[in-house]
Amino acid sequence: MAEACLYGDEAASWMRRAVVTESEPGGITVGPEALGILGGNGDALVQNWEIVVESDEPARAVAALTAAEPRLMRVFEDGRELSPEEAEDLWDEAFPPYSPNYAAVDATVPRIWMDCKDGIYPHMARTALRIVTDELRKAGVRQAHLFSRSYR
Repeated sequence: MAEACLYGDEAASWMRRAVVTESEPGGITVGPEALGILGGNGDALVQNWEIVVESDEPARAVAALTAAEPRLMRVFEDGRELSPEEAEDLWDEAFPPYSPNYAAVDATVPRIWMDCKDGIYPHMARTALRIVTDELRKAGVRQAHLFSRSYR
């Protein structure tokens, strides 16, 4: 699926279909626009690397996103989340696989965004959603909705 997403205008549709499968009905749900692929129809394809958490517990959501931040930095293009030591070893290689350049939490929304240079990495996106969901549960958030705001 990853390569098909890079070359076809159907990329956005495939990404929407994939991310909603991360939803837990009645619990933490994922909107179809989460980490969406934008563009197509002749425009360059880019991916929206923002996850907004809508919850009745914003303080816990911010705590979860803060805990997720270092983990997200260690997710690589193929979707692998590595330990800090494993990631350090890869980053020391001459041509390491891609991982986010930067991640930051915005407590006022709450949201987390990653700088992935508009790259399209569907496996990385699915892992990022799983990490945020995992950290939300660890923080005691049982119901939330994850989505990305449109920036185009």
